[in-house]
Amino acid sequence: MKKKIFRITASVVIVILALAFIFGIYALTVTFSTTAITLDASKRFQTMQGFGASSAWIYQDLGAQEDVILKNTAMEMLYGDSGLALNTFRYNIGAGGVEVDNYDDPLRGAESFFVADNFDGDYKVFADEGNYDFTRDQASLDLFDRALATGNIERIVFFANSPHYLMTKNGKTHGEKHYDNNLKEECYEAFSQYLLVIVEHIYNNYVRRFNRNLEILISPVNEPQWKWGGEDATQEGCHFDPKPLAKFYDTFYGALKEFNKSHDTNFKMDIFESGNYKMILSTHTKFNEYMTEFEKYEFFQDITHISLHSYGANESVFYREIFADYMAKYYPNISISMSEYCTLEWGVDESIDMGLSCGKVIMRDVAILGATDWSHWLSIAKGDYEDGLVYWTKSDRGISSLDVTKRYYVMGHFSKYIDRGSVRISSNYSDFLGINGVECAAFKNPDDSITVVVLNDSAKSHRIVLNGVSGYSSVKEVLTDSDVNWQIREYDFGGDIKVPANSISTFVLTR
Repeated sequence: MKKKIFRITASVVIVILALAFIFGIYALTVTFSTTAITLDASKRFQTMQGFGASSAWIYQDLGAQEDVILKNTAMEMLYGDSGLALNTFRYNIGAGGVEVDNYDDPLRGAESFFVADNFDGDYKVFADEGNYDFTRDQASLDLFDRALATGNIERIVFFANSPHYLMTKNGKTHGEKHYDNNLKEECYEAFSQYLLVIVEHIYNNYVRRFNRNLEILISPVNEPQWKWGGEDATQEGCHFDPKPLAKFYDTFYGALKEFNKSHDTNFKMDIFESGNYKMILSTHTKFNEYMTEFEKYEFFQDITHISLHSYGANESVFYREIFADYMAKYYPNISISMSEYCTLEWGVDESIDMGLSCGKVIMRDVAILGATDWSHWLSIAKGDYEDGLVYWTKSDRGISSLDVTKRYYVMGHFSKYIDRGSVRISSNYSDFLGINGVECAAFKNPDDSITVVVLNDSAKSHRIVLNGVSGYSSVKEVLTDSDVNWQIREYDFGGDIKVPANSISTFVLTR
């Protein structure tokens, strides 16, 4: 028995020594040599549509301020060339929660254009623009107008968190109980018309003043899998089980087709803003159960993408790989749009660590899930919570300030340098054990330039050989780390790049 124990122990020791030898050799290699990123433009993946953020909540307050410089600055920071140059604006269509619900934060109960006093019991009134007051929600529309004026917006997603409260079973903008299907079935058509009337007015009176050819999407339902109800409800929201959601989408799709035909427009339906793609493994409100129901209806044949949110998945590679494999197997012709994310944590962390954490979410959503576009949740936030790109602070004396964290600058490494129409190409990094803390994504831009985003989440800087870029002679390097933000250097490309410790760098290569 003692000899047997000794032999087992010796085997373990040998394995440990062998592993130590392998890691030691690898560590020496990493220390004294370079690694490589190899690009292959012949291996092409998704075509990028852009980056954006939501107008929800705080726009109702900020847009009401008289300080024009403040409002213009905020929109420039988000949509302007000197800021993030976001090209996707997500406009929140309110459900009137501010009229009937006592949320702790009244801004989470958005103002509705529909005049409730005009409701006479016949839901057909929602199809008549004469029953709407478009002087409402002027604060949000004011900022929307200023954002359009930057000239960078190419896509607008009109999204609703809840149907108007007059259409819900309990007369509120959230369910009476958890997981209540709160939209009345007899109101499917009314809710469809409600959305179309609002979108048509905003399109004709705001969007067309700047550009008639913007891509317009309408997302009628947001995070249908969440419970959205009960005494703990804090904002507008509406749960849908798979069968009623599929049936409603079918109704909305029919109304949208008819609208497009009669108005000579090409508005598109956006579905289904799943709250978390981890739900593919959930025992409740599974993602695949919704998809199975959708497949039974005509609208699904015209669906080109599915919108998802990364809440809860955060930096996980595992969940992204599971979901990407699922989509590739069952729905290979449907692309993925990542339409909301924030870290859902208290406090405002200004460190590079938090910035790089968000960078990993973007990088992995794009490189593993294959997301064609990526939007942060709130574009403007107030208070002590990790949910904004720009933070607006108003002192007791009425003095306003706009501030950002490293998360803002990290997102800019993607949004400012990956053009709409860019195609992600193969980019293999030669760290086979994955201990360098480096990850990357590369894109061939419409103007033939190549953008390579490299995130280094390690305490060591790396010199990396860049292969597969023959003929590219110049590089524009953009760096953000703990000390600098969007620091730019331009130089002749010599074949390699350097990425500092705890940093994100974007390299734009031109011929």
